Amino acid sequence: MALNVVMLERGTRYPVPLPNENFLYHCSGVKFELKQGDGYPGNSTAHKSPSGTAFVSNQRIVFLPKTTTHENSTNTDGVNSFTIPHANLRDSKFVQPLFGANRFEAQTVPLAGGQGNIPPHAALIMSFNEGGGFDFAAIARKIAERMSETGTIPPHEEELPGYDGPPPFSSNPTATPAPPSSSAHAEDSAPSYPSDAPPGYEQWDTKL
Repeated sequence: MALNVVMLERGTRYPVPLPNENFLYHCSGVKFELKQGDGYPGNSTAHKSPSGTAFVSNQRIVFLPKTTTHENSTNTDGVNSFTIPHANLRDSKFVQPLFGANRFEAQTVPLAGGQGNIPPHAALIMSFNEGGGFDFAAIARKIAERMSETGTIPPHEEELPGYDGPPPFSSNPTATPAPPSSSAHAEDSAPSYPSDAPPGYEQWDTKL
């Protein structure tokens, strides 16, 4: 995991893909927090951004604050970008609180050799204030499961299994449902996922 090292395509707010990387999904309106320590003053550090875009690829998770551009994504002041490989996430879960935005939470482990310029063993929290969190977490979960089964990163050309949700409800059986309006976007090669969790769904944990 690393702060402020993500390279962006010139003139865009889109990360430069790594070799064999395929971005599967991204959504905006995401609050970012990376916390380390026990929560007491002097014993804790926190990196935060109130709003930005979260990306998930077959290799990693990337966060870009709203103010990030290709000129400042690697600046060391504040949080200008964040990236972490799926292999460095532990105990990930999707939380749907009674009040407040849905969250993706996970514990992070340091990169080999201590790289990353941030303290190891931190708590990653991303709150999806404009929706898209369930889809994001479902894709991250599928990748974690695939890596746990095979021990390797899923190939960039391989589609992950889709989630089979219930058909959209309509009180008029002849009406054609309108496409949902959302700040979330699946990439062209990504499978389709429902925008909401199934009824009665609360949260799940994945442990590698």
